[in-house]
Amino acid sequence: MTGLNMTRAPAAGATMKSVVGFLVFCELASGFTQGYYAPLLPELARSLSVSDADITWFLTVQTLSAAVCVPLLSRLGDMFGHRRVLRLSMVAVAVGALAVAFVPSYPVVLAARILQGPLAVWLPLEIAIIHGRLSGESARRGVGMLVSFLTGGLILGTAAAGAVSALAPSLLVTLLIPLIPLAISLYAVFARVPESPHRTPSRIDIVGFAGLAATMITLLAGLSLATSNGFTSGTAALTLGAGLLLLALWARWELRTPSPAIDVRLMLSRRASPIHIAGFLFGLVIFGSQAPLTTFLSADPDTAGYGFSASSASISLVVAALGLFATVGAAAFAGIARYTGMRGVLLLGALLALGANVMIAALHTQMWQVWLYTVIAGFGMGLLLGGLPALLAEVTPPEQTGSSVGVYNSLRSLGGAAGGALFAVVLSAATIGSRDTAELGGYVLTWVLCAIAFLAAAIALTFLPARRSVPSADGDAPASL
Repeated sequence: MTGLNMTRAPAAGATMKSVVGFLVFCELASGFTQGYYAPLLPELARSLSVSDADITWFLTVQTLSAAVCVPLLSRLGDMFGHRRVLRLSMVAVAVGALAVAFVPSYPVVLAARILQGPLAVWLPLEIAIIHGRLSGESARRGVGMLVSFLTGGLILGTAAAGAVSALAPSLLVTLLIPLIPLAISLYAVFARVPESPHRTPSRIDIVGFAGLAATMITLLAGLSLATSNGFTSGTAALTLGAGLLLLALWARWELRTPSPAIDVRLMLSRRASPIHIAGFLFGLVIFGSQAPLTTFLSADPDTAGYGFSASSASISLVVAALGLFATVGAAAFAGIARYTGMRGVLLLGALLALGANVMIAALHTQMWQVWLYTVIAGFGMGLLLGGLPALLAEVTPPEQTGSSVGVYNSLRSLGGAAGGALFAVVLSAATIGSRDTAELGGYVLTWVLCAIAFLAAAIALTFLPARRSVPSADGDAPASL
């Protein structure tokens, strides 16, 4: 018997747990690969004989590729099988890693990074696979493990890059290291992970996908220009205006076409729109506020009047600790939700992050205050990091899980770009004369804006529908929203 819907279901209990374990390792490999390359950019620039400005495209093209790939591939997973598309995306990422290591040519390396854009779609596809087999608290625990191992992989990859670079005999050997976890992930998905049982009976909306890709790239380009030149610069304003116009035209098309690329009505529904709003605001802070935190820590208090003259190693410890507590929060959200419900655990995460940013805005003269901020904000953001996509998967029809979580990921990335531009403009406006450092008020305003973003996210989450039971497919007690 053949057909897209005829999939092999794993046995109950240990077999399904082993499937989740393999998917968890895939996310560890994804995080490791994403975190591995950034510390190697100076070495890559020297090897490729390009400037520091040119090598930034190494990260930028992968981000743009992800913006295009995630909505498209997650939707194709809903239509043709999440495991099938996950396999193809993993092969593309592995080929890209091979090309980066073996072909020391700048144009080829950039093309290879485009192939690695599908890294960002692994998580939506894996969440869809889990929700095809599990529900209730078991599904939540699985999603929490995926997200926590992704975050842990980012930390591990960043740390490993420095250690391997110091010990490896050549850059080639250093660049081959990501292929080890990628190869194990390929084995897991080709040999050990079952296909998801649900399909979306639909045609491919070519106009919708092309419009969404054009919209995402235009908006990201406009936000990049705003980061460099401010939101009031002509090029940034025109590009952002064009992106918003494309967004309106794309939404109009999607609402009218019988088989849309993205279900806009679902995105705007009461059960999903608060999650998307919170995800955008969460991305604005978690991705956009990293640079201000590092520059604040590195500032010389004797000249700037603030900061701790922190070394790169000390800053790395703070950033790693923030990621570590986020990992703990992502792993813990399902257990907390057993008592508070999903809306409760998400509100807890938003309020913890809100409180942490209010605290650091008021208290930032001692290093222990920074560490306290790291613990509270990291754990709170971890609850959001795991809980938001898990709840979105629960409220989405099974045949649309991949594309729904994929859109959430794209909105979160767009929020991160918006946050980076916003905070860059704030700190630039707080820089007086020819000084290279911003005034303390710029950093305080940045933390206040982060607190406002989490407050708005909390308000949005209160509009989620009232609590209801989510049945579990594997015998667990029903989980509540």
